[in-house]
Amino acid sequence: MAIAQQTPPTELKPHAAPPRSGRWSGYTHLLVARMKELKREPEVIFWVFVFPLLLALGLGIAFRNKPADVTSIAIVSGPGAAETRALIARAPQHNSIRTAILDQAQALQDFRLGK
Repeated sequence: MAIAQQTPPTELKPHAAPPRSGRWSGYTHLLVARMKELKREPEVIFWVFVFPLLLALGLGIAFRNKPADVTSIAIVSGPGAAETRALIARAPQHNSIRTAILDQAQALQDFRLGK
């Protein structure tokens, strides 16, 4: 029996229900459109998903945790210089601060030179 002579089946298979016009219908249509665009242009997958991961990995390697910089402080010699140095030594961040008691001329010279 040829295909043209066969009778069509009497039962019709139900089709997928049409999308409801509800709260999420706009989002669903937008999502379907974006998925079709991704299928049409596969290079977008690289720029949207892979490139940001590679960029984050590269920047993470470039800017790893490193020890804190040591801050140099020059205290001008005078009546309260020793107390100021002791106060800084008791601070919680005393490991990252290096102090030196200098006379005013030497302190200004070191400041001008960036020491």
